[in-house]
Amino acid sequence: MLAATAFSCDKNYFFDDLCTTVTKHDPSGIFGPLIERLIGPIVIFALVFAIGRVARRIIDRAVQRAHGDPQVRALIRNVGGAVIYFFAALCGLVTAGVPLAFLLTFGGLASLAIGLAFQDVLRNVLAGIWLLLERPFRIGDLISVSDMAGVVQNITLRTTALRTGDGRLALLPNLTVFTGIVVNSSAYGQRQYTVSVRIERDKDLEAALRGARRELEATRQIATNPAPRVDVQLDGEGMLLHCRYWLDYRTHDVDAIAADIAGRIWVMTERPPG
Repeated sequence: MLAATAFSCDKNYFFDDLCTTVTKHDPSGIFGPLIERLIGPIVIFALVFAIGRVARRIIDRAVQRAHGDPQVRALIRNVGGAVIYFFAALCGLVTAGVPLAFLLTFGGLASLAIGLAFQDVLRNVLAGIWLLLERPFRIGDLISVSDMAGVVQNITLRTTALRTGDGRLALLPNLTVFTGIVVNSSAYGQRQYTVSVRIERDKDLEAALRGARRELEATRQIATNPAPRVDVQLDGEGMLLHCRYWLDYRTHDVDAIAADIAGRIWVMTERPPG
């Protein structure tokens, strides 16, 4: 009797009729009030969560139509997801009868405890938000951080994902990226490349230089400004011609062009004079 009095159906709840129906078939009188107090918070949580997901999707599509920046969209998805979970849980707990003042007090104490226990995680999250806002690099850029290099695959609130040259996935903490020296090799379209060709010491150096410059000028894919140049390095076995040129890596096959230039210059230097 005491249990039934302390824990009984409440007409103030939306699901009071369901509680009454279940209680009629439950001798203990517990399951009806229990279901009544659980269904409301669950429904409110699901409703707020669904509305938040729809709103986040609408905002994401609007950003995509505006400029389609994947980093801005990633920031909206990450921050929006955390906000949705927070408000859905808060509404569910308030619906369950938990006082809002208690939730705010408990939330403040919990935030302090979590902040002390997970300082590195929170610092990575803040660094991730700053990277997404500042955008020193974009998804698809080739970057190097410390001794790690690769193509940026994704930027989350905690890590930056790189695909290395040998096909491995590297997850760098955002704090490491934020505080480290980042070299963005994709910031500019044109990059300088060098092709080195070895020639024998007995070859005519002036003729080799003229021929190498001629082959570079005949390569239509490389840029004319800055102009290509050829440097000479002497060593014990012969001479090295360092052919330096600028090329737009986004529209040309860098390796194929380098192989073609090296092959033509080598054939030219090996050709008998006359």
